Amino acid sequence: MKQVSSIVIDKDYLQGASEQSIRALRAKYKLVMPAALFYELITTDIIARRRCFAKLIPEENPVELVDHIGVLLRAEASTGSPSGPPSDHVYQMRYQFNRRLLAEDYVLPHEAREAISDMAQSVREDLNQLIELSEQTPSLFADLLSGSTEERKTALERARNTIANTSEVAEFYKQLSAPEAAAHMPAVLTDPGRWAHVRWLQVLMLFSTDLFVRYQGRLRSTLSPRVMETLEHDVHDAQMLVLGVLEGGLATKDRKLRTWFKLLNPSGHLEPPQTPHELIVPPQGSG
Repeated sequence: MKQVSSIVIDKDYLQGASEQSIRALRAKYKLVMPAALFYELITTDIIARRRCFAKLIPEENPVELVDHIGVLLRAEASTGSPSGPPSDHVYQMRYQFNRRLLAEDYVLPHEAREAISDMAQSVREDLNQLIELSEQTPSLFADLLSGSTEERKTALERARNTIANTSEVAEFYKQLSAPEAAAHMPAVLTDPGRWAHVRWLQVLMLFSTDLFVRYQGRLRSTLSPRVMETLEHDVHDAQMLVLGVLEGGLATKDRKLRTWFKLLNPSGHLEPPQTPHELIVPPQGSG
């Protein structure tokens, strides 16, 4: 297992861990907070918001703030080389979270509301991309809904193992890189696992395949408000996962994210560390 100096932290971990545990984690690593997590914390219910920010507010620069995967994708398009880990792209500033975030009557300032509106639009775009990719899943993996339960399970595991292979996904990526998109999709020539473009495509494929199976190929016809809310959480989780994979470390208690993180980055570091049960149980269905 690689030694990491920075680790991406998600809402599930931050919400469930004690303030003492967060401090202990900070003593070991730089904590990287993606914009997706900050957005979730700001827009969540007051109790959850207070519980999370109470663990961060007393400190100056309690976490390293990074925008989202789009920053790394743009860096690769601009330089034609791998972006490096998210911790290379954090905001360079000194700050503290506003203590008013703990107040029940706290109202976000106008600039913050505008930023959240922009972020919500970005989430909607990623959500639509997931829906479209889910509809393309049968053209990539044909047997996910056919055969016996055991055969479908085997087909899903086979699909996930294909997605985990960076060389295979890089070949698929090349098929997407049409000439007119070249300015936005740099050529991945070597070491595909280091590229944010390849890692993001892997994560999108994992989530879209999961959605195809979960909704039995009928996702678009089931887009109720409740399903849309679930998909929004999937978008946030996808951001967490890809940034954690690129960073080489992820702090989460979410079972699916932990399984998929190790699938995509077997040498990466998880917090809490993997249990003996996790080490011997093969990847299962979504959950």
